[in-house]
Amino acid sequence: MAEDMEKRVGQYVATRDLIRAMEKKHEEELQKPKEILQKLAGIIHRFMDENSLENLRTKTGTCYISTKWTASVEDPDAFMKFVIESKNFDLLERRASSTAVRAYVEDHKHLPAGVNLNALAQVGVRRPPNGEAKS
Repeated sequence: MAEDMEKRVGQYVATRDLIRAMEKKHEEELQKPKEILQKLAGIIHRFMDENSLENLRTKTGTCYISTKWTASVEDPDAFMKFVIESKNFDLLERRASSTAVRAYVEDHKHLPAGVNLNALAQVGVRRPPNGEAKS
């Protein structure tokens, strides 16, 4: 049994290395087409901006501009003070911190009200000290 696991762990490490090598090669192969795509998007975007177009319909496809917004908190204390004083609680998103919930469960031996805590166990494999995986 131990010899079999020695073999299986070696196969796991070798397969993981193969996947990483293939992903790296694939990433390198995609670099040039992605650069071309980005340049083309820039040209189309500039044309649409210059012509005040919200969309651009052609025989080969329709282009549109979508905007993705993100907000980050630069000063958490000032932000929370503002939210509380102005009662603008809709500026916050509700979610539980899994790290804090885990710590709470360890300290109190029960979950906080209204919260679930889930764990997904996965096998991890480290490379042997000499760096070679045997299969």
